[in-house]
Formats: sequence, structure tokens, C-alpha cells
Amino acid sequence: MPSPIAPLSRAVGSLLDRSRRHFERARSRSGAVAIGLVLLVTVSTVGGIAALGAAFDATIDREVTVDNPDRPPEATCEAFGDDDSLVGERCDRPKRVDVDVGEELRSATGDYVAYGLFGVPIWWGIFALVLHGGARLAGGSGSVGDSFVIAAWAILPEIVRLGAGVAAVWYALSTAAVDGATIEAIANEIVAAIEAMQAPLLAASAVVIAVQWVIVVGGLEAAHDLDRGTAGAVAGAFAVLAFLLAAV
Repeated sequence: MPSPIAPLSRAVGSLLDRSRRHFERARSRSGAVAIGLVLLVTVSTVGGIAALGAAFDATIDREVTVDNPDRPPEATCEAFGDDDSLVGERCDRPKRVDVDVGEELRSATGDYVAYGLFGVPIWWGIFALVLHGGARLAGGSGSVGDSFVIAAWAILPEIVRLGAGVAAVWYALSTAAVDGATIEAIANEIVAAIEAMQAPLLAASAVVIAVQWVIVVGGLEAAHDLDRGTAGAVAGAFAVLAFLLAAV
């Protein structure tokens, strides 16, 4: 009697064969291609951060009154508020101001653009070096450059996860009631709305990690000359770690 998992096993095997053949082509293992892939992920991450800020601004239509950040503390104004100086001028400003929460969150999100610009290349380098170490411990024979190429292809699916995350946040906030009277209350409502999307986000992460596993296994087979079982185990260790981090 045929095994019920035989069709799935054949499908996975076919995907792994295609991944291995992909890395057996010289162009796929080009350093220039790898750098281009990292640049693509970097630009996409920056775009995703901007899109997340736009999601906050478009879905949160709420104003709250907060302490004016441009006005000095009250003690300073009591001591120097009457002076004909810059401090005195700033003390003439209102103590409390109304702020648009959506605009404030969009502005705050922009502070993370540097993460996209520098974080992606840094994580690529860390992943490549750790992957190379794992491959060599498993008996792999490829160069560190090969590991950097494999890592570059492996982070490419992160664009899909990023897009899914932005779409999920946009949907969650557009369907949630964000009407708190304070910044703290609104923050709690935003967190609750996003947490409600945890299951679909985790499912999207699982799919992306599975694709990355296929990519890494094929790369280790072709570039490091590992057998499929060993390559699968090395890639599986990274996949499990990635899934645990996504689930936190």
C-alpha cells in the first residue's frame, strides 16, 4: 500500500532538486548577483518601513492632548521665563498641544529606516558566516563566498514576509476601534489589534521559512557538496531557530 505521505515527499524532493540545480549554475553563484539580492531586500525593507508608517497614518484618525515637547520644564520657565532669551520665548509656548497620533507614529516609524539600510547587510553577513561554520562542521567543502551567496538567496523570501506583515498591520488597524483618550490607551489598542493577527503572521512566517529551508538545502548540496540528509539537518537547525524567533 502506497504511503500517504509519498506525494508530499516527491513534491519536496522535486523542489530540492530544482534548488540544487539552481545553485549549480555559475550565474546563480555570482557574487554580483548576491550583492544585488541583498540590495533588493534592503530597499524593500526600507519601503516596508515607510509603508508601515503610512498604514499608521491612514488608519489611525485620532488626536490627543500631550505635554508640549518644545516647551521647557515648568521649573525652568519659573526661573527664566521672564528673560528676554530663547528660553523665555519657548516658555511662552502652550503647556499642552494636540497631536495627530497617526502622524506621530508615521514619524516615529521613520526612525527605523536606518535598520533597513544597515541591518539587512549586517544580518546577511552574520547569517552567512554562521551558515558557513555549520556547513564546515558538517563536512562541507565550499568557500565562504559560496555561503554568502546561499545566504543572499535565502533572505530574498523575507520580502514576502515583510509584505504580509505590513498588510496584516494595515488590515488589523483599519478594522479595529482605536479611540483611546491618551497615548498609552491608544498604544494598548494598537498592540491588541496587531496581536489578533499573530496566527496568520506566524503562518506566513512558516511558509517563508520553509522556502528558505529549500533554498539553503539546495545551496549546501551544490556548493558545499553535502548529501541531502546532512544539508537538510544543517538547514533545519536554522529553520527551527528562525521559527522560534518568529513565534516569540
